[in-house]
Amino acid sequence: MISYIEGRVIKIYEDSLVVLTEAGIGFRVFVPRQVLREVNSIGHEIYLNTYFQVKEDQMALYGFLEDSELDCFNALLNVSGVGPKLAMAVLSTLSVEDISFAIISGDAKTISTAPGVGRKMAEKIIVELKDSFEKRMERRTEATLPDVERFEGARDEYEAMCLEAAQALTALGASMTDALKAVRSVPVTEDMTSDYLIREALKNI
Repeated sequence: MISYIEGRVIKIYEDSLVVLTEAGIGFRVFVPRQVLREVNSIGHEIYLNTYFQVKEDQMALYGFLEDSELDCFNALLNVSGVGPKLAMAVLSTLSVEDISFAIISGDAKTISTAPGVGRKMAEKIIVELKDSFEKRMERRTEATLPDVERFEGARDEYEAMCLEAAQALTALGASMTDALKAVRSVPVTEDMTSDYLIREALKNI
């Protein structure tokens, strides 16, 4: 199993790179568009976390700059009907953060902006991954809540406040994904209210 690739870019294609390692072996690695935008010239030194696909009739290597991108890619592959090409299309269209918020908020419209992902497939991705992505968000929330009396064991209160603020923002025209993302980016304070969340989140939309 190939877990990562490190080397020099010697070829750039529309959907992939050829990376020459110190061992003198050139690997073609399929990458999201974000990687192609960053690697804009031959000779670029790169380190990629990789997923190695082995099938009866072919082998393919998929690479990502961040661990979070590879984790999201693997999560998408766990959805029945989603293969590496479709998962890569999603990651080429949306950031990991946007994918996470879209799944948690049930925003199929945002996920279906990825090429090849129809409404039904987007809804399927949400149904099959929502629980696991919500648990990830819960761990992230617990790590960021301030150590003050009001928020000790009050994650539910914070989640309800975020949902209320996000719904208010969608009434102003924002998508649920953008609304939830903006709300979550507001630093938590001891005297936080829904009105405060809405005002601060509006600055991030």
